[in-house]
Amino acid sequence: MPVSPTIAEKIKAVKLAIFDVDGVLTDGRIIFDAHGTETKFFDVKDGHGIKLLMRSGIDAAIITARESKVVQLRADDLGISLVYQGMKDKKAALESISERTGLPVSAMAYMGDDIIDLPVIRRVGFSAAVSDAVQEVKEAVDYVAGKPGGKGAVRELAELILKVQGKWDDVMRQFLV
Repeated sequence: MPVSPTIAEKIKAVKLAIFDVDGVLTDGRIIFDAHGTETKFFDVKDGHGIKLLMRSGIDAAIITARESKVVQLRADDLGISLVYQGMKDKKAALESISERTGLPVSAMAYMGDDIIDLPVIRRVGFSAAVSDAVQEVKEAVDYVAGKPGGKGAVRELAELILKVQGKWDDVMRQFLV
């Protein structure tokens, strides 16, 4: 996962990582049972990647166009307090996050997969896409993960940020004692 010096400088400035849900934190499938109960599949390694970011001083947020109780449960499980659901205008959510945290968008990373993510991708300091993102998104981002949404792309991004920021060795030290 080597990156150019220009991209590395963008990653070094990241203080908050924002994730889309469907197609990024999940594989994009949405399952409803006969009672209307929604089910999503989250990757435990992606979740651990988010926790590693947070423990290393990089906050996390979620912006999604859909609303789902499952998303709030997953965010609560991971300790993510910046959760924006039902955001058809993701740019407005980004601006709200900037106001709430006091961080400029240049200090934020975003990972998306579809064209609804483009307004945020075009504004943040560092942007990324899952490997199975639509072509327009892949062409707009700074980094395309080697793994698809819901299957390790978020973990890959978390490790990239931590390694480029020089925090990976500290993360690993916790697990090698």
